Amino acid sequence: MLLNEALSACFVAQKDGRFLYQIPADFPAFEGHFPGNPLLPAVCQMGLCADAFSRQSGKKQEISGVSRAKFMRPILPNCRVNLEFIPRPDGQYLAELTDETGKKFSQLICSFKEVL
Repeated sequence: MLLNEALSACFVAQKDGRFLYQIPADFPAFEGHFPGNPLLPAVCQMGLCADAFSRQSGKKQEISGVSRAKFMRPILPNCRVNLEFIPRPDGQYLAELTDETGKKFSQLICSFKEVL
């Protein structure tokens, strides 16, 4: 299974502009990142952003740039991740990944482009 397919399979629901993902313990990226102490790699967090933005826009999207990324807490196996986009005046989006209580895992300022 490709990474983007594995990430898309983690999607649970969309409500009020938020996207909910459940990251299972057997998620493929955990095998190598890191054995015995798994956490979701940054590239997978960016992949969640691309998946959610694609769902929001109704068109397949990919990240075309990340101007800032801040990782506050690891996303561990069996975590539920809420993802929300906040539009910025410069045309980019602030993507906030949080747990169900609103505590932040990470923030990314990113731009997207449609996959043709």
